[in-house]
Amino acid sequence: MGGYVLAVDVGATNLRVGLVSTNGKLIDVMRVPTPKGGDPNAVALRVIDLGRKLMARNNVAKVEAVGVGSIGPLNIREGIVVGTPNNPLRNFKLKEPLSNAFNAPAYVVNDCVAAVWGEYWAGAGKDVENVVYVTISSGIGAGAVVDGHLLLGKDGNAHEVGHIVLDLRSDIRCGCGAKGHWEGLASGNNIPRFASVLASGWRGLKSEAYILATQGKLRAATLFELWRKGDVFATAVIKELEVINAAGIASVINVYDPEVVSVGGSVALRNPDFMSLVFGRVKEFLINREPELTLTPLGDDAVLVGAAWIAIKPPEHLLRIQSLDKVHKFASKR
Repeated sequence: MGGYVLAVDVGATNLRVGLVSTNGKLIDVMRVPTPKGGDPNAVALRVIDLGRKLMARNNVAKVEAVGVGSIGPLNIREGIVVGTPNNPLRNFKLKEPLSNAFNAPAYVVNDCVAAVWGEYWAGAGKDVENVVYVTISSGIGAGAVVDGHLLLGKDGNAHEVGHIVLDLRSDIRCGCGAKGHWEGLASGNNIPRFASVLASGWRGLKSEAYILATQGKLRAATLFELWRKGDVFATAVIKELEVINAAGIASVINVYDPEVVSVGGSVALRNPDFMSLVFGRVKEFLINREPELTLTPLGDDAVLVGAAWIAIKPPEHLLRIQSLDKVHKFASKR
């Protein structure tokens, strides 16, 4: 099929827009910091600007659809981000302004839901019917395809695995405000806080990681660097994070029973040695048969590729939810 779609990755830090052919080939990409203030339509307006620039510089007059993978939570029916803890704008529209601007259907799903759809069509899950994508990044989330069916839920939030409670006794608050959540303990944004709490139980340790943690200055990237150098406190923190992430991934496996779990996100992709340790411990927490565990072959493009496939092959139940009566002309079962 000839034609193009726009793929959009609305992240907590960066906003990426890609021009993609309807056979899934990524043609061109632009990236800017995600707007975090001002006009409540700032995110949509920035996407529109980037999309038009991509179309102009590639001599594309029209796109067939727009697919968006966004931070959440979402009102999936309206294509609106509602109360996100990861952007000061908190609430902003995507579906309506993008559809109007490009005179094309726009589909908005959670970023991990987009990513797992990309895995299903073009990544680690392209040869199976049951696949889960997990991101360990600024936050933690997942998307799941079960028996070839993309899970969405009543509001499009059937995947908020970062808010699985892994420690009932923890006083560490997640960005959502609750305690003991996987994301609150092990996401890139919250690892510094987790390390500081662990450091409070130690005394007088001659360790760079320990000193930085007691000062509230131990960044996630620094923790992994010092762990590789043999820092005693960094090693202790990493061992805790191994268990937390293994338990989180196992919980996802126990719920969704996938054939493949594909993991992405900045923390995971930049620390494959750490993820090998995590994967090695997952079986300790399983009741279901262990699936294949892998880092995503789509790399940093997982959400963007997934957003493209949401536009190219939107699942029929998404079309119904978003009140689009006619089946998208590219929609089909594989």
